[in-house]
Amino acid sequence: MMNATALVLGSNRNKKLQLVKYLAATQLFDRVKPLPSTTSLFQHLKTKSADIICWLIDTGESETDWINKLRDDDKWHDIPLVAFVDDQQSLINGFNLGASDSLKQSTDPHELNARLHEHLKRWQRLLDLRQSKEQLQKMALTDALTGIGNRATFDMSIKQATARTQRSGAPVSLLMIDLDHFKWFNDNHGHQAGDSILKHVAQAIRESARDADICCRYGGEEFAVILPDTTADHARILAERIHQQVALASRQLRQTRMPITVSIGISCSDLDDVPHPARLIKEADNALYQAKENGRNRTETWQPASFQHGRTDYSYSSTHHLAFGT
Repeated sequence: MMNATALVLGSNRNKKLQLVKYLAATQLFDRVKPLPSTTSLFQHLKTKSADIICWLIDTGESETDWINKLRDDDKWHDIPLVAFVDDQQSLINGFNLGASDSLKQSTDPHELNARLHEHLKRWQRLLDLRQSKEQLQKMALTDALTGIGNRATFDMSIKQATARTQRSGAPVSLLMIDLDHFKWFNDNHGHQAGDSILKHVAQAIRESARDADICCRYGGEEFAVILPDTTADHARILAERIHQQVALASRQLRQTRMPITVSIGISCSDLDDVPHPARLIKEADNALYQAKENGRNRTETWQPASFQHGRTDYSYSSTHHLAFGT
């Protein structure tokens, strides 16, 4: 196993240093690190990797709290924990206390090497499986074309965001973003050009957003950004950045005489009594529709008071009319 790290625990300093030399001689590890206590073990695991823990058991030892803590951690519960003991009785005690394996310190070097090697191989297989699972989960939540979150990510995230808002009272805003005249681009330049535009617009949105914001492809040429802890006024600032980044992408692409632009609708939980995912989406969609009606390439914000009186006047935040080469 490449770059393997062994951590060594034990109260007897001389025996611990002897075991460190013993493990280093197997040539299975790039690093063998003695630790002064179980507290330092968890400090190490918080920030660094390890592939096996080698534990020198004292005669009559019965302390297991740290083992229980280790096994309760999802990241580390399967890491090999090998007990090293002096006698047959302690050998059995090692298993009883929760070790993956138990060996006498006088174990033949060839047997030691073989058994440690098997533990390392098993741990590596588990790490590979874990990585594959994480990659599959990421793929399931990522839009294949644009690389940002997909509709499943959006549906899950908007529910989590509004639930958090209901608990904390902090606002959450939603941007619904639609590419203007996308059908025209596809009809006149083909689907490959359309896909390229979608990728560049997604990148412009991602570059405009903050780390905490959740960017998703909602469907087709429509995108969404969920903004936790964000008022409508601050959401309009992000919308302005998106317009600017899309205009920059449009100038860089130079694929058509018509500039690439987006229309944006904003809704915010602080404009509602009780935030609900479906309500936020509907209000942002209505604001987006108004942006289209008002000429596209602009942002509109849902204002519930206006609609209560049968009007459709949204607060205006920005408009852009840029051509290639400007």
